[in-house]
Amino acid sequence: MFAETSRFATTLAALPPVGRVLHELARCGASSLGMRSAGVSLFVDDRPQLAGALDEASIALGEAQERLTSSPCAEALRTARPVAVVDLTRAPGRWTAYEEVARRFGVVALASVPLCGDGRVLGAVDLYDTAARPWPSHDLSAVRLLNDIATAYLAHSTALDEWKRLADQLRQALASRVVIEQAKGVISAVRQVSVDEAFDHLRQHARYRRAKLHDTAQEVVRTRHSP
Repeated sequence: MFAETSRFATTLAALPPVGRVLHELARCGASSLGMRSAGVSLFVDDRPQLAGALDEASIALGEAQERLTSSPCAEALRTARPVAVVDLTRAPGRWTAYEEVARRFGVVALASVPLCGDGRVLGAVDLYDTAARPWPSHDLSAVRLLNDIATAYLAHSTALDEWKRLADQLRQALASRVVIEQAKGVISAVRQVSVDEAFDHLRQHARYRRAKLHDTAQEVVRTRHSP
């Protein structure tokens, strides 16, 4: 753990951009505890938004937490306390939709540890493993230490400005994703095709028109017609 903490502090000494800080925070958190994967979410408008992830599983689970109201990350936001599960298979039903995604990637144990600063929860580090494991207090304290180091760095005015810009970008990305999902629903209903086929059609139409996918989706939602 000491080696990872030292490596993380050394990384911050080079004044890296916020995106790299969050990625390194996830990597160090996973490595220090021997976890399979990890991700970092920022809380934007009281909802988690994925800001850094190490692999496909952490991306999928982070994106699931963006759209679900019930998840470990959402619970950590609400309580400002770590949420840890030794074995998801032994306590099913706590976050039903989220658990379905976890099962798909073989995730059994997980923890969501809040990233706090200025008296509020700024985000959380999510840790994942494919085998059941206990969560002793010293493990969670180790992750909190990394989180505190990251928060201290982000308190620097330049980093804080970049943090806010990143939060704005995540907010815009979420809004764009919502419009695209709505457009997929319209096309699926009009053409009587699957949602995946609807997305392929939307993407092909945007490419044909040399238009942005978001703009094409907005037009579909506005007109309620499939292109």
